[in-house]
Amino acid sequence: ENRQVIMIRDPAAFLFPTPSEIKYHEGTFKIPIKLSVYCQDGFLDDLLPVSPLPLHPSNEPSAPLHLVRQDFDHEEAFRVVCSSDKITVFTPIVKTTLFALHLLKQIFDSSEEAIPCFEINDRPILRRRAFMLDVSRCKVPTMDSVFELIDLLCLLRFNEIQLYIEHTFAFQNHQKVWEEFSPFTGEEIRQIDHYCKKRFIELVPNLNSFGHFERWLRHEPYKKLAECPEGFQRDEPFMIRNHGSVLKPNQESLAFIDALYEEYLPHFSSSKFNVGLDEPWELGQGWSRPRVEAKGKHTVYLDHLKGILALVERRGKSMEFWADVLLEKPGNAQNLPPSASPVIWGYEADHPFEEQAKILASSGLKYSLAPGTATWRSFSGRWDTVRQNLGAACDISRKYQAEGIMLTNWGDCGNHQPWATLYPPLFLGAQLAWSGKKVTDEQIGSAVDHYVFKSPSFGLGYELINLARLDQLTGFHLPNNSLPWFALFSAQPEKLPRHLEEHTNPEKIKRGLDWLNELDAKPLSSEKSVQGDQAEREWRLGIELSKIGLQHAFSQLNHGTLFPKTNDLNHELIEKFQEIWLVRARIGGLHEAVDLLEKALQKTNRA
Repeated sequence: ENRQVIMIRDPAAFLFPTPSEIKYHEGTFKIPIKLSVYCQDGFLDDLLPVSPLPLHPSNEPSAPLHLVRQDFDHEEAFRVVCSSDKITVFTPIVKTTLFALHLLKQIFDSSEEAIPCFEINDRPILRRRAFMLDVSRCKVPTMDSVFELIDLLCLLRFNEIQLYIEHTFAFQNHQKVWEEFSPFTGEEIRQIDHYCKKRFIELVPNLNSFGHFERWLRHEPYKKLAECPEGFQRDEPFMIRNHGSVLKPNQESLAFIDALYEEYLPHFSSSKFNVGLDEPWELGQGWSRPRVEAKGKHTVYLDHLKGILALVERRGKSMEFWADVLLEKPGNAQNLPPSASPVIWGYEADHPFEEQAKILASSGLKYSLAPGTATWRSFSGRWDTVRQNLGAACDISRKYQAEGIMLTNWGDCGNHQPWATLYPPLFLGAQLAWSGKKVTDEQIGSAVDHYVFKSPSFGLGYELINLARLDQLTGFHLPNNSLPWFALFSAQPEKLPRHLEEHTNPEKIKRGLDWLNELDAKPLSSEKSVQGDQAEREWRLGIELSKIGLQHAFSQLNHGTLFPKTNDLNHELIEKFQEIWLVRARIGGLHEAVDLLEKALQKTNRA
């Protein structure tokens, strides 16, 4: 009875994402031990294999659950009416019936024998609710991890997933590129595609097709395709490479990419394709310099984009691409056909989504916004950043009629972030993209405990958020960086002390270390699932790595300060990192992540 009262007063504590409208009525409905379902609309064949509730088809109108087809003015809208004798679910399509069944399971799980009568009317505020996982920066998840993620996306009502590929697909004639990275095979992609379709999620192919091609261009057979085959240097962001990262913008490159598409795309049923095309760092510095000097970088880029678009359209797909170069000269948007769909990406609290969305909205092109989870280049996540970044992206998507959002989870520079740090941003993104209603950090943490860790009293969901407050406590705000990670992996270590002085101070670093020690000492509930146990190990690894990073930062500002270090301790930490990695990810790429971490640990100023 107490649980029912709580649910009446605060339904959002049990329902996630929060419904658009919920009304309670007189009376109660007794939850049946066996849930018979009456349906005359042919929904059941598709629902039975994926329903979160065990359903027993019945021809009797007296069955306690009725599924009824009804059209609404939105294809993903639905209504659930609970009276004292039955629950009736009104939906236009099978997908929304699955949404309703997940909602009913949440209600049943939060109650005991009976629930109050109610009516829920629900619909999303954004049509596109996509999630993109970087599977190219070292960490290629196991198939079980991918399926587990898809199940969670289904529960949270995401309707699209992309796996970001640079070199981690097993192209038949290019083993040199992927042989050490445990790539996805064509058969695995088909299995993932099938698994997604059963849960009404679209698996959209994603293959970067111009820049970020360094995984290929470092190898001799492919250097002839590079804009700068011997490498390049740039200042912002600072990088020195002894190999190229961008393909030549010419017909030879298009033919090469076309052959990759021919092998890659048939494994996907989606009619869309994300071709990347972002950050062509050295475009105009090498092979294309004469053309860029004559025509301008943006014209050369746009011409090559149109060549890629022709390859995509020839295969009957629509193309989306990252909008960063286009937005440098936004007038070019008028020169693109409607089948090209730009994606505005930005990952900081103050990213100018509104300014950029205005530009693309006026062009008439379909476009989306891509905020980030703020978990990469970090061991903790950056909670204040993701709250503001995601909130702005969803608000601006509505205001300027974007298709919706694609929440991105990158893995830059070794993918050292613990997997579990993505859960709070994922739940926040689901809430903002579906409901738009504000939820507290406590509600998000509780939902993570309930629906990921299967342990309502666990407490780790909220502690993951607490760990992600670390940069707020240290006053550190540097784009795409957490302070501990930056201290260990700075691209210019000789400038690290000056950079730290600009962004923090020893007192704030000490405050961060005290916070980490406080978190590490917190006892969590002993009632935890296998999923919760693994996530707790990841969380504690994030705390440990963050401590080392902050200690190194402190020693850079207080010369002569030493912290305990032995080779044995480093060795134990690396072993722990490897063991935790291999629970969710394949072994390929681990060697690179470990090499980067070992080098970072070796340069720390510890005794």
